[in-house]
Amino acid sequence: MSMVFNRIVELVGWIVLGVCFLLLIAAHHIDNYQPPEPPATAQHK
Repeated sequence: MSMVFNRIVELVGWIVLGVCFLLLIAAHHIDNYQPPEPPATAQHK
């Protein structure tokens, strides 16, 4: 029974590690985000 519990804890640890890694990648992309430039040819009336 103890071995099953250890495997579950290990699996949860790997899942948490994977989620943290994905969040780190998402934060890196958000940090480097450049908003699109407004159109250079604005319509004037």
